[in-house]
Formats: sequence, C-alpha cells, structure tokens
Amino acid sequence: MERSRNSMRNIAFALGGQILNILMSFAMRTVFVNTLGEVYLGVNGLFTNILMVFSLADLGVGTAIIYAMYKPVAEHDTHKIQALMNMYGRAYRTIGMVIIGMGLAMTPFIRYLVKTDQDIPDLQVIFLLFVANTASTYFFAYKGTLITAHQKNYIVTNVVYSTSILCYGVQIVVMLLTHNYILTLSIQVGTNILQNIITMLIANKMYPYIKKRNNESLRRREKRGIYRNMGALVFYRTGQVIINGTDNIVISAMVGIVESGIYSNYLLLTTTIKNLLQQVFHAITASVGNLNVEESNETKYNVYNAIYFGNFWLFGFSTVCFWVLFNPFIELWIGSEWLLSLPVVFWIVLNFYMTGMRQVNITFRDTMGVFREGKYVPMMAAIINVVVSIWLAPTLGLEGVFIGTAVSTVSTLLWLEPLILHRYGFKRGCAEYFVKYAAYFLTTALSCWVTKLACDAVFPVNTILTFIGRLFFCLVIPNAIMLGIFWKTKDCHMLRNMVMGVLKRRSHRKKRRVTAS
Repeated sequence: MERSRNSMRNIAFALGGQILNILMSFAMRTVFVNTLGEVYLGVNGLFTNILMVFSLADLGVGTAIIYAMYKPVAEHDTHKIQALMNMYGRAYRTIGMVIIGMGLAMTPFIRYLVKTDQDIPDLQVIFLLFVANTASTYFFAYKGTLITAHQKNYIVTNVVYSTSILCYGVQIVVMLLTHNYILTLSIQVGTNILQNIITMLIANKMYPYIKKRNNESLRRREKRGIYRNMGALVFYRTGQVIINGTDNIVISAMVGIVESGIYSNYLLLTTTIKNLLQQVFHAITASVGNLNVEESNETKYNVYNAIYFGNFWLFGFSTVCFWVLFNPFIELWIGSEWLLSLPVVFWIVLNFYMTGMRQVNITFRDTMGVFREGKYVPMMAAIINVVVSIWLAPTLGLEGVFIGTAVSTVSTLLWLEPLILHRYGFKRGCAEYFVKYAAYFLTTALSCWVTKLACDAVFPVNTILTFIGRLFFCLVIPNAIMLGIFWKTKDCHMLRNMVMGVLKRRSHRKKRRVTAS
C-alpha cells in the first residue's frame, strides 16, 4: 500500500512539474530562435551531445550504488547507507574532476566539429560553460539519490522544476534584452549549482546521519559486487551515450550545423515528451526496487506485465500524436522554413517509439540488478549505429543518420534486452513478451495510419483551428482503437486495479481527514 501511494505521489509531482517545465522550455526556445538564430541553436545541440558523451565518466556508478541501496533502505540499515553514500560521494567528486579535465583538453579543438561558414565568437568560452554546467552536478547532487531511494522523489522533483522554471524565466528576459548567448548560459550554470545545493541541504535535513563525520565503509565482498556491476554498467553507459549522443555530432560534422539546428527543434519535442513519460518510470523505480526485494517472482512478473502495457499505451499514443502533429506544430510554431521532410520525420518517430518501449525493461533491469548478463548489447548497438549513420549520412543526409539509429535498435536492443531480463531476472522464457510487442506495434501502426488518414481528409490546410481539430482526432481515435483491442485483457485489468486502488485509498484518507476536522 505504502509502495503504491509513494509511486502515485511521485508521478503526480513529476508530471505536474514537467508540464510547467515544458511550457517554459517552449517559450524559451521560441525566444532563442528569434533572438539568437539557427547557428547558435545548432551549437547548443552539438555541445549538449558532446557533454552527454563526457558523462561516460559516470561509468554507471550512480545506478550501481542506488541498486545496492534498496535493501539497506528497506531494512533501515543506516550504517550501510552511510558507507554507500561515502563511496558515492568520493566517486562523484572524482567524476566531476575528470569531466573538467576532458573539457579543458578538448577546448582547443572544438571549432573543428562545427561545420559552418559563419564566424561564431567566443566558441571556446561557450563550450567551457557547458563543461562547467555538467561537472557541477557531480559535486553536489549525489545526496539527492537517498531521497529517491526512500521513494520520495517528489521532493527532488519539486526542487528541480522550481529552479528550472525560474531559470527559463530569467533566461528569456536576458535574451530579449541583450541577445547574449554567453550570459544566457551563465544563468543556466548558476541555476544548476543552486538546484544541486538545495537538494543536498534537504537531504542533510531529512537524513541527518549522512552529514555526520563517519568512517563507515563497505566490506570487501560488498565492494566487489558493486565494482562488478559498475564494470557491466560501463558498457551500458557507453552504448547508451553513443546511441543518444552522437546523432547531432554526426549531423553537425557531416551534414551541417544549420541542419543540426533545424533537427534540434524536433529533438526538443521528442525529448520533452520522452522526459515527461519517463517521469512515470522514474517515479516508480524505487517502489519497483522495493517490490523486487520483498515479493515473489510471480508477483513481480505480473506487475511487470501491467507496467509493460502502460508503457505501450503511453508511448504508442505519443507516437500517433508525433506522426500526425509534428510538422503542423513546427509550422505554426516557428515557420515552414524549419520543417523536415516526411521520410525524415518517419524515422524520428519510429526511433522515439522503439526507445520508449524499452523503458519497462530498463526499470526492472536496474532494480533487479541484471547488469552483467547483457553488458555487451549496448556496445554492439552503438557500433552499428555509428557505422551505419556515417555510411549513409553523405548520401541520405539526416535520413541516413536516423536509419542508423533504427537499424542498431532492431538488430540488438529490441530483442536482446527483454531476452536477458526474462532469462536472468524472471527465470522464464520471453515468447509472451514478443507476442505482446508485436500486438502493441501493430496497434500503434494501425492507429497512426487511421488517425493521419482521417486528419488529412478532414483538415487539408494547417491553421490553428485545424490543428486543434487534428489534436482532438489524436486524442480520440488511437485511444478508441487501443481500448477496443485491449480493454478486457489481463494486463489492462491489472493496471486499472492498481491505479484505482491507489485513488480509492487517497479518497478514503481525505474523507477521514475531513471527518476528523
């Protein structure tokens, strides 16, 4: 009961904050496009991806230690928690210094990655601000993970979104008044440091034992287990970063910085929605970790299937909306000169769907500790992604880069990740998983086809009113199709019961409080 209540509270705070954050980020991007232009937009996307590659220095430390924390948190073992936090703090301070070192080493060569005829003043200063923004996180933020491990991520979420919304507001004013990109970035760095310090102070107040001087350390056997998981997570991190972080680098170096800037608007939309939906999975991660510590394999598997169905519904519905609304929205938002062709949009949307459908497996993998068994899979995907993207980019341009990402996912992650999770986590076969995946994919494809056909027939021109009509069709048609096909299935029934159970308990508690007052 407590586990479900914490999950729902985390989800509510995460979604509410993310929606406000989305509105502010779009306002900020609109001002950015109109004041700084497509070249700086491309630089922003390129440097963001380079720093994503730098975050490889993490080496999976965070995931490995958070996984190790679920059991002592459930058992209230403060000595073990202190030992883990000591290890975590030392590791993250080292990582922060490594990122600073890599940034300084790369600064003299950064201009060679920017393919443009225009001169960009202070390019190296801009890059160093990106480095400072990323590195600062590692010196303060690690204590916030203890709040998350206690299933109270909504506290961290409040801090993150409050400071982010404040940052966007100040940045918008600064851009409108000064058109100065360096000053805009400096505000982001300062806000990030403030955000991490506030989170650290809250963690110190909630768990005062972590700020006391102590020499708690882990036993050699416990350290070995964490180091083994970290060794496996190095491969996961490397593969994930290469897959997610190199597209913009390849586009900038081989296609052009302007094209990178145009794509960055599509990336903003997919990343925004993906982050919004991932808040659901982040919010339930600690509860799933607690479930894996306390419940049987059968219970875990039933919950997994219910969440898998929810995963499909969220990302399937979002995929339909992207396919139907992507270009109409971009055109109304910033103009037709920022549009990509429909074939390019198809590959962007397909990659969004396939990445999104992995979320349930990633959540259970990280909370069950199934790291070592599949450690080479992300690296295989990364190599395929880079090779195919570089091979196709000169002839197909943007489309070739995104085909590379799709090929790498289909050939590895799409089927190997669930296979390994089922074999080593649930101790069972995964034929049922793939049958469901096929059903979910076909349902999403059918929904995309029917919804776009209906929208193009009824709304042939693109205006604000017809966009609202398209949005209404997107809300009704795919959800009607999904309800019609899956309403009576076991997984849908279980997910409904889980959600309704939590809502009923919340309603009863409110009634008791009203009666008591």
